[in-house]
Amino acid sequence: MGHKNETSRVTRIWNALSYKIGSTVARYPVLTIVLCLTLSAIMSIKLSLTEKVSAIDGYASDDSMSRHEFKTFQQFLDSDGPGITTAILIRSTKTNGSLLEEKRLKEVVKVSDFVSTSFKMNVSGVEKNFNQFCRGFCQANEPVRQYYNGLQILGKNHTDGISKRIDLSYPTSNFFGRKFSLIPNFFGISISADGKHLNSSNLIVLYFRAERYPDWTTKTVKQWELRVRDHFAKEYSNDLIIVDVMSQTVVEKIVRAGLSLQPFLIVGFVIMSIFCTVTTMFSAVYLYSQKATFNKVALSIIACVTPFMACGTAMGILFFCGVTFSPIMCITPFLVLAISVDDSFLMLHAWNRLESWRTAPLDRPMREHMMGEVLVETGPAISISAFTNMLAFTIGALTSPPEIRIFCYGNAAAIFMDMFYQATFYTACMTLLADTKDTNGVSEKTKRIQDKMSNVVGRFLKWYVSAISNVFVSTGIVLIWAIFIGFAVLGLTRLRVELRPSKFFLKDSPMLYMDNMRTNEIVPYYTPVHVIVNHPGDLKNDSNVERLIELKEKLEHMPNAIGAPSTKFFLDDFVQYRSAFVEEIEMDVEEEDSAPAKSEIEQFLEWPEFSFWRGFLRFDNETHPQNVTKFMFTTGFHGQDLKDWNKRGLLLKSWRGAVEEFQKDFNATVFTEDAFFLDMIDSIPTVTWQTTLATFVFVSLVCFLFISDILTVIIVSVATLVTSVGVFGYLSLLGVTLDPVIMSIAIMCIGFSVDIPAHVAFHFYAAKAKKRASSHSQPSPHQVSDVVTSHSTSTTSSSDSSISTPNSFETNLTFALASVGFPVIQAGVSTDFCALPLGFMELYMAKMFALSLTLCVSLSLIHGLIVIPALLSVQHHIVHGVKRLFSKGN
Repeated sequence: MGHKNETSRVTRIWNALSYKIGSTVARYPVLTIVLCLTLSAIMSIKLSLTEKVSAIDGYASDDSMSRHEFKTFQQFLDSDGPGITTAILIRSTKTNGSLLEEKRLKEVVKVSDFVSTSFKMNVSGVEKNFNQFCRGFCQANEPVRQYYNGLQILGKNHTDGISKRIDLSYPTSNFFGRKFSLIPNFFGISISADGKHLNSSNLIVLYFRAERYPDWTTKTVKQWELRVRDHFAKEYSNDLIIVDVMSQTVVEKIVRAGLSLQPFLIVGFVIMSIFCTVTTMFSAVYLYSQKATFNKVALSIIACVTPFMACGTAMGILFFCGVTFSPIMCITPFLVLAISVDDSFLMLHAWNRLESWRTAPLDRPMREHMMGEVLVETGPAISISAFTNMLAFTIGALTSPPEIRIFCYGNAAAIFMDMFYQATFYTACMTLLADTKDTNGVSEKTKRIQDKMSNVVGRFLKWYVSAISNVFVSTGIVLIWAIFIGFAVLGLTRLRVELRPSKFFLKDSPMLYMDNMRTNEIVPYYTPVHVIVNHPGDLKNDSNVERLIELKEKLEHMPNAIGAPSTKFFLDDFVQYRSAFVEEIEMDVEEEDSAPAKSEIEQFLEWPEFSFWRGFLRFDNETHPQNVTKFMFTTGFHGQDLKDWNKRGLLLKSWRGAVEEFQKDFNATVFTEDAFFLDMIDSIPTVTWQTTLATFVFVSLVCFLFISDILTVIIVSVATLVTSVGVFGYLSLLGVTLDPVIMSIAIMCIGFSVDIPAHVAFHFYAAKAKKRASSHSQPSPHQVSDVVTSHSTSTTSSSDSSISTPNSFETNLTFALASVGFPVIQAGVSTDFCALPLGFMELYMAKMFALSLTLCVSLSLIHGLIVIPALLSVQHHIVHGVKRLFSKGN
């Protein structure tokens, strides 16, 4: 290549490597294509065979309190791993119909019986149903059954004697001396005028929880839960009630929201292919005076196929390495499609420009040389784009929760594979299909249009550069830009966190309805907190017991607390039992000196009305319990304000604060199913700004490796930061709130917003850095000349022409815009077209991605083509003004 220049050392090394790769691939194009297609096919098969699930806890950070609390809760419940945890939500087929009608309540009881007896699991080689393998929480649905039994008895025999023994009051009922709470099971209720009885209930919830046995696997547990779901979703039909099943397994299986993006990939592919074909043909024919051929169509379509190959390969490799699937990864192909097509435009544009200079025959060595030069010209710009994006997602992976971490890993890997395929597969395809400048057969009319178009573009570029080089114009642009920044910052100050699981579901998803039902019918009336007391101490010690009761009462008297009627605290019954039977227990111990004495707790649990407490307790000896080593209790909270996730987040903090006071005594922890989401209310803003700042710093360093001019790097970095700030500031002004999806988009935007500014700035820097060159037998990209800037297709057609390096601001900017102006416009507009179909999806994730990507790319285009040239112009005028000032002083 032999061009001495003042570019950075990294750029010179990268240029040499790029030339070697390009010329080598061009020497073996068919072999390269076959190897790339084989690798892509193998990895894509792995991708298609990977199970598509989602993790319900994937958006909680690794060190969040919720993870510790969940682990403690699981250790208490399931010593052998996660067991069965399923909730069945039942409502009337009649709108706002009450389930307390005897015929409907009977069907509810039938559902409970059916699930308890029909779905079996293997326990030590024996098939057992739920009633048989359940050990601790078998009576969770007894309030529903007893309420139904009470209605039947009172309906047939409503005498005073029966009425005294059966009291179906709310919130606590009494059935033949046995009390039970209706709060956990009956929702959407209306109360009688006396405030003591239920008039109606629109929703009943049944709970099925079973501790895991040693011979159960996570897969068999999930299969049981899915069998229940499938039965009521596909086989069950009833004219009186509607049954929905909710469990972690069911939520994980419903990944339609992410997978529903796949048809839009086809739409995006078609749109991009059409746009690429039209613009590539226009550029080649009217700007470079080439013929319209099928090869140009083929290269345009291949440019859109390459990113899908990269995604298939990257995802397959990740899944081979054990990375799990995440629905949000379905966004990755859209990102890579946008980035990849940008790179393809640059390569095609570089080929056309080099081809317009060529005078020697296009034999095989010349084609190899030209493909090497194509990668030399485009390699650094493509590398800056790829490395900054990979860096952005890598940093995002290090600081983000697991689900977003997977998304970041997938994007980083896909972008790397895209860069690899651009340098190999697409270079090989260009070697075989890239057209020559042969104009034979082109009509005179077409030639006149080509000449006219070339002159028009040249004159426009000259006028634009001249205008933006004017100090008043560039200063005006910078002032408008400053106003834009002000409104963006204002929007950022108004950005707030809002978490709703419904954001992750399609509009017609059954989970969306169940989430709405839970938010509006369950949470405001009963939001339970589970407290695990890991070291209860000596329960024979009265002061210790009083301290435990103090813990319970502290929670019962907090704001929004329902109070004692919602509390399940075994010591309430145990203390009464001890005081009532203490003398009898002592006599039994004296009479049975010869037999091993049963502990108080063991005798307590043998009573039928107290046996259900076994699920709330853990012992030193499960067969003959002597001491309680752990126990759990629950209490409920209510209030319409709990529909708001932020309010629930504050409530969770108050629970933790209350339990913290007793931490040294009992090592107690709280647990709620919503904790994974609630913890994000505080963590999302912190993680987002820390990730954004770290990414910005490292992206700036990558730019500096290729662009060693510090002022140019600062301008690119500021433009990148302002683009990202602008995206989120104006999204906030449009009413968008901060959540895991927006957090993922924040990481994406940092990498994405650097692409176009980096392309423009690098080419400006490359022009600025070169020394005046002498004549060469074959012009190269390092010799700055372009058909567009010369207003003619033949300006540099002779190998004897001496092409000087630009040495003025306007010439440098002209070269930069002529080199990448049209390709980045192609890339930006095509990306907007690709994202546009997603905006029509009834899915929050898709709409936000479409809106954010369109806004990010549009702002990036404005920065790359208007703001950065204006900033460079202002910088140029300031520097020269200072130099003149000092020269006068001297």
